[in-house]
Amino acid sequence: MKTPRALSKLLPDKTRLCCAAALLCAASTLDAADKRFVLEEATIADIQSAMQSGALSSERLVQLYLARIAAYEDGGPKLNAILSLNPRAAEQAAALDRERAAKGPRGPLHGIPVLLKDNVDTFDLPTSNGSAILRNAIPPDDAAIAKALREAGAVILGKAAMGEFAGGSYNSVGGQTVNPYDFKRHTGGSSSGSGAAIAANFAVLAVGTDTSTSVRGPAAYNGIVGLRPTTGLISRDGIAPKNLNFDSAGPMARSVSDMAQMLSTIAFKDAADELGLRVWDEMGKRYPVKSGHLDFTQYLDAGALKGKKLGIVRNFFGGDPEIDALAEQAIAQMRKLGATTVDIRLDAAFVKHYLGEGNRDIRRLSDYRFRADWERYLATFKDPKLPKTVAEMVRLYETEVMKSPLPVEDSVMRLLKTSLTTSTDAPEYKIFLNETMPKATADKLAVFERYGVDALVFPYFSSFAPPIKNPVYAIEDKAYVSSELPQPATLSGYSSVGFPSVVVPMGFGGLGLPMDITIFGKPYDEPKLIGMAYAYEQATHLRKPSPLMKPLSGETIRY
Repeated sequence: MKTPRALSKLLPDKTRLCCAAALLCAASTLDAADKRFVLEEATIADIQSAMQSGALSSERLVQLYLARIAAYEDGGPKLNAILSLNPRAAEQAAALDRERAAKGPRGPLHGIPVLLKDNVDTFDLPTSNGSAILRNAIPPDDAAIAKALREAGAVILGKAAMGEFAGGSYNSVGGQTVNPYDFKRHTGGSSSGSGAAIAANFAVLAVGTDTSTSVRGPAAYNGIVGLRPTTGLISRDGIAPKNLNFDSAGPMARSVSDMAQMLSTIAFKDAADELGLRVWDEMGKRYPVKSGHLDFTQYLDAGALKGKKLGIVRNFFGGDPEIDALAEQAIAQMRKLGATTVDIRLDAAFVKHYLGEGNRDIRRLSDYRFRADWERYLATFKDPKLPKTVAEMVRLYETEVMKSPLPVEDSVMRLLKTSLTTSTDAPEYKIFLNETMPKATADKLAVFERYGVDALVFPYFSSFAPPIKNPVYAIEDKAYVSSELPQPATLSGYSSVGFPSVVVPMGFGGLGLPMDITIFGKPYDEPKLIGMAYAYEQATHLRKPSPLMKPLSGETIRY
């Protein structure tokens, strides 16, 4: 990785002098206003305002983020949030600066640094899926969402760390991702790097993916905003599959407005995703979809909670008293903003089917498709040295990776080995698709109808981020309060139609660890959820940076 100073030397002397002159001119002209750009917690709007004034360039912004990464990722606490950096990020940012000067910005994401979870294909960077076996695997082209981000003018800063095969917060490429609020705690999985990096102010935005919990979990444990949309709203083309019945990418950001802006770019109708075509046909019946796109920022409404009826799911209370208290404060604030609430207690049969034993059966049966999907994905790589079958990956794990300093998690081996014994031709898989999943959708919709609610609300976890435990080491922390409550994560994806949910910061516990409140909606309700999340966020502003990730010199620019 090049240092910011080395990166600046890539520009010709004349260009550097012109840039310096422009910055000095802008500073002297606007000095009376005494405006400041502050990198820590900077939003898209903050950045675009500073760029419009001439006080900031995309190249300089990239350099500032690279400096933070050098200080806290490569040095200091070594968060292990990033698996690879784009060596041409500063060069690409400089090209976007020249384009801005000549033609104006392409849109709100012009020059904005973005991190992609390392299961999102990029033609110019490896896509490892967190596996040491694929650490150098470069796809033939971009995933649909990576291409869309580039076309919008975003700078792909690098690839965020992830739990191997989209599980946990550890991988055999880089090891354990560490929580920026407490270095003894983990980050949630599997978009561990995306969550930690945005919380640590390593970039403006990140893409995660969510099969069971992998956007919302890391968002909640790291105190940022994360959305798991209706499955298929965001194209899965070019994203390594975990379970395509449930897989979805999701935007991760420090604010609801930035999350909505990113969603507007990465959510679109894509012929390469059959499920997405059906989802967007339905979206078009409900919202002003134009050319397969929807501007989700139009639903950022500070009054969106007024008149809404919220169902407070009490099954998810009673773990850590501090989390319960934060959630009660959040609910009280929503009432102040005009919402009414009703307590909901999911019955024992529902909990068993969709949060307990039945839920485990759903995942076990759904994984019958894993081997075929994964081998189809492996076939897209042109490198003949890369494995093409699950059986070959199992062999490499057992003969090579298990003997390395970063061995693979047991859960990964179980997934791979089990997939060698199952098939979508099995009668039980057909029953799962045709009966179990439609019933799951109907049963969840029935909760909304029974109570007449617009959304369900609950704390995302009933415990704060737990102590780190992985194949290499484990940390004991007697301050950790565990919980045996059922977890709500899989309510979203594990249905024939995915249910969207957004998590928003609701404050911190006594040890300084963050937690998020969840607003959970019916399929295709993203606009409604974005409005309610924004209204709550604007009334509270409970997102705070980690005091362990202090600002560096040069991160504040006056203009």
